[in-house]
Amino acid sequence: MTPALHVAFPRLTVLWAEDKTEVLVRRLEAGTLDAALLALEADIGDVEREIIGPDSFVLATPVGHPLGAKLSPVKASELRNASVLLLDDGHCFREQALTFCSGAKAHELEFRATSLTTLAQMVAGGAGVTLLPEIAVPTEARRAELSIRPFTQPAPKRTIALVWRKRSPLGPALRKLAMTARAAHGHGESGALGRSPAKRTRTTR
Repeated sequence: MTPALHVAFPRLTVLWAEDKTEVLVRRLEAGTLDAALLALEADIGDVEREIIGPDSFVLATPVGHPLGAKLSPVKASELRNASVLLLDDGHCFREQALTFCSGAKAHELEFRATSLTTLAQMVAGGAGVTLLPEIAVPTEARRAELSIRPFTQPAPKRTIALVWRKRSPLGPALRKLAMTARAAHGHGESGALGRSPAKRTRTTR
């Protein structure tokens, strides 16, 4: 996604930050962020938005783990009694993943990760398996050795949107950015996004 934005807007500098959804929403309201990529399933308040697209969840396991060895899409029933690592409280992705894992009767481990990067590293180290948002896979799978399996349809997913505060003077420009991001997402391009990534834009002269 970031390469597509660079091609479409070569004078634009995108600065990425990552935080919990509630923190990003507060920063939007305070004007310290221009926009944020958030999941619409979370409580994001009264903001302007442009949908980027669906973000399916995938199963991530250590290399050599039985659940990661199969080439076929994973069924929810395969997670029954599996030891699953999830993010810490306060992350909207935790709530979405927990709902799915509870339905699959998976067992959540007591210790939790503070970020997707930590989560991926813990899984790669053999601590358990986890769910990752598909948009984060290119980055996290590159940082840690993981086996990735998609889920059978209908796969668990969330909806990602670019959001910004109402009456922002950057609204028209952000809509154009969202259109470019949506096109890139639709062609399978993913950025280095995680939990609830945000971006601050700055035009260079």
